[in-house]
Amino acid sequence: MTLKINIGNLSCLCSTIVSKDKIAYILYPMDMLSEWIEQAAEKYGVTIVVITGMDWQNVFSPWPATGVPKGDPDFKGESPEFLKLLQTEVIPQIENKLQVNGEVERSLVGVSMSGLFALWQWMICDSFENIASLSGSFWYDGFIDWISKIEVPHRSGFGFFLLGDQEPKSNVKAFQSVGKDTEFIITLLKENGIRVEFESVPGNHFSDAIPRLEKAFTALYSDIPRK
Repeated sequence: MTLKINIGNLSCLCSTIVSKDKIAYILYPMDMLSEWIEQAAEKYGVTIVVITGMDWQNVFSPWPATGVPKGDPDFKGESPEFLKLLQTEVIPQIENKLQVNGEVERSLVGVSMSGLFALWQWMICDSFENIASLSGSFWYDGFIDWISKIEVPHRSGFGFFLLGDQEPKSNVKAFQSVGKDTEFIITLLKENGIRVEFESVPGNHFSDAIPRLEKAFTALYSDIPRK
């Protein structure tokens, strides 16, 4: 049974199996992971916290942009505010509640827009040592231009990236660049000495949520044998 912690509008589902030195935060749109959290925490030897209840469209957009697909509401660009909320309120409250003190290796796992957010924040701060971006929305207007111009920071941690092989075949034109955008990012990070792994898997943007999370956790916590 998971522990639920409410912080403002956010619901945080925490594993009752607690590692004192490793925490994985997952930004996920639905709390369908309750049973999986406990199983995965035991399997991978890590505390797992799933954060839900976000304004998905806006808190994971790093700057304002036109809505996609055409006709959808525009993105408000509230990532800086959400990152500050994570740093100053969410993480401290959760780790205090879980009685996790001292040096902690934090990982951030995101999917779709939160996968975009995971990489964006990794490029500008040190809150998380590792990231996993599953079907990251790297098609986002201006993102490739932004990351190609910044000074990519040194990262001693690890990044895992995954994309469904059908995603570049989306009927939405704006999404069709996600394959080459992801490839560009992987190459850029490697050229800057960052350890990354990429996996292409069958399916579209919404396929196989739990199996994809399993791949991410296997990569992040690599003492677990790979299948």
